[in-house]
Amino acid sequence: MNVLAYHLTWTCYGQWLHGDARGYVDRTCRTPGTPYRHNEPRYYNASANRMEESPVWLSDPQRKAATAAVRSTCDFRHWAIRAVNVQPDHAHVVVEAPGVTGKIVRRLLKGWATRSLKPGDPTRRRFWTKGGKVERIRDARRLAEVIEYVNHQPFPRVDA
Repeated sequence: MNVLAYHLTWTCYGQWLHGDARGYVDRTCRTPGTPYRHNEPRYYNASANRMEESPVWLSDPQRKAATAAVRSTCDFRHWAIRAVNVQPDHAHVVVEAPGVTGKIVRRLLKGWATRSLKPGDPTRRRFWTKGGKVERIRDARRLAEVIEYVNHQPFPRVDA
C-alpha cells in the first residue's frame, strides 16, 4: 500500500532525554506498538550530563521562523503540507512528499528550520535532537486523525 503522507515529529535539543518520566524510546522499544520506557533517573542524569549545550525552548518568534521555514521548504519542493505545529519543545509536520522517504523529508525540514533559527542564536550548534519519528500514513482515515492531532496539540507547560 502506498504512503499518502508522513507524520514527522522531532524534539528540541535537551527537551526529551532518555530516562524522561514522560516516557521515551530507545533501541529496545522502537517497534510500533511497543510501550515507551518511563522514568529511569539513572539514564536521565547520564543523558543530561552528556549535553554539550543548554536545552532549547523556542520563543514565539523562533516558532514562527521555524514554521515559515518548513512551509517555504515544502513550497519549494512542491510537497503538500497538511499540518504543521512547531511547539516550544517539539515540532509536528504532516506532509505529502511523493517519491521521497520520510527520513529525508524530516532531515531537510529540520535543516531549513535550523537555518531560520541560526541568525538569532549564531553560536548555538544544536536546536533539535538527532533523528525523530516518521509515521507513514497509508489511509485517509488515519490522515484525518493525525491532522486533527497536530492541529490541536496542547501547549506544553514550562515545568512539564
